[in-house]
Amino acid sequence: MKNLKYLFVLFGLLAFTACEDYFGEDSNVDPDNPTTATVNVILPQVQARMAYVWGGDFTRYLGINTQHVDGVGRQFAVIGQYGIVPSDVDASWSNLYSGTMNSNREMINVARENGFGHYEAIGVAVETYAIMMATDAWGDIPYSDAFKFGENGVYAPTYDSQEAVYNAIFANLDNARALFNGDNGGNAPGGDDLFYGGNIANWIAFCNVLEARAHLHLSKVNGSAYSDVLTALNKGGFADSGAEFAFQYGPNPNENAPWYQYIEQRDDCETGSTYVAMMNSLNDPRVATYGFEHAVPGHPVFTPDRRSPLLTYTEQEFMRAEAMFNTGDMDGAYSAYLAGIASSFAEAGVAGYDDYVGQAAVGVGASGLSMNDIMTQKYIALYTSPEVFNDWRRTGLPSLAPVTGSEIPRRLPYSELEQFSNPNTPTPAEITIYDRVWWDQ
Repeated sequence: MKNLKYLFVLFGLLAFTACEDYFGEDSNVDPDNPTTATVNVILPQVQARMAYVWGGDFTRYLGINTQHVDGVGRQFAVIGQYGIVPSDVDASWSNLYSGTMNSNREMINVARENGFGHYEAIGVAVETYAIMMATDAWGDIPYSDAFKFGENGVYAPTYDSQEAVYNAIFANLDNARALFNGDNGGNAPGGDDLFYGGNIANWIAFCNVLEARAHLHLSKVNGSAYSDVLTALNKGGFADSGAEFAFQYGPNPNENAPWYQYIEQRDDCETGSTYVAMMNSLNDPRVATYGFEHAVPGHPVFTPDRRSPLLTYTEQEFMRAEAMFNTGDMDGAYSAYLAGIASSFAEAGVAGYDDYVGQAAVGVGASGLSMNDIMTQKYIALYTSPEVFNDWRRTGLPSLAPVTGSEIPRRLPYSELEQFSNPNTPTPAEITIYDRVWWDQ
């Protein structure tokens, strides 16, 4: 089964090239009509593509804004000075839409036609994660008619408001959970499911934690957001790190994780100096792991066979801490805060947790806990996670000074190729990287 799993990864990654355009335009010749593909063939390449976008380009482009990484050479020396341009995100946009979501929608349709309820549920859950990635990065996005090319004269999909996309996110998660709790139609996912191997209980927990993340994003525009976070987590989240949403890469070159491949080929990013300084100011032993020079082999995180996180137990506990803090449960918030730190220490593979939280600046106690404490520890724990960019935009924490100029970007530019092909796409003259998305108002 393990060999079969990596065979599917190979199927998804064959089009790998430099500059992280891993999936070439010819790798899915007719994405609108894969009528000969079965659900178990479509699913793994969809999951692999989505994991690569999140764990690759997104971690660097958004990691520049959060100062988790610094651009030190070539393209990223420019991006590090906030010089990102629309063509930089062409691969990310196309891999999300053409590679992930379009193919995934075809899998959903095949599953629905054949009554394969659990495949349909996984497809809905994956689509929901992908559209949240897209809308958080770009704001308004094509969604309601994004996969209807040629239907009823639709050749240039309109852009849905971010508020409408978030309404769809919550509806999708309700639908996915209902499908997971229903019949599998005699065709149960297994090794072709590269995230959970067909474990439906884990998929349901994922839906609950993803819902909590979505509610948290709305903390500036929805007065009940923090209560909604806790309601979602109380449905049943990750019991531990073993159930979290992560993608396992492999040791062979055609299976390697995106950061390993990137450093091996380009190496024009480095661990953020601001990030390292923050850890050092707190005598944080995790600096030995997360502050390690970007060199491979030998990096303790960016290994070729990395288990790359997309939604983790650590993040869940910090979400719980923030929500409890803002609903007045200080004891619960402090307990979750410590659980998040402990989980992060385990992920980093370092000792010294007791000494660390024994410091007055970290072990502040329930009565002394602040939002700055929670968000600082979450910022340290979620090294290179794109979710940190969402946190910073929501809370302004930790306080970051622009690398250049007077502002830090608050979104990605829209793809240049999408601007050329879809006249509904906003141009840089209409929306800049410094404009706020709806939930960031």
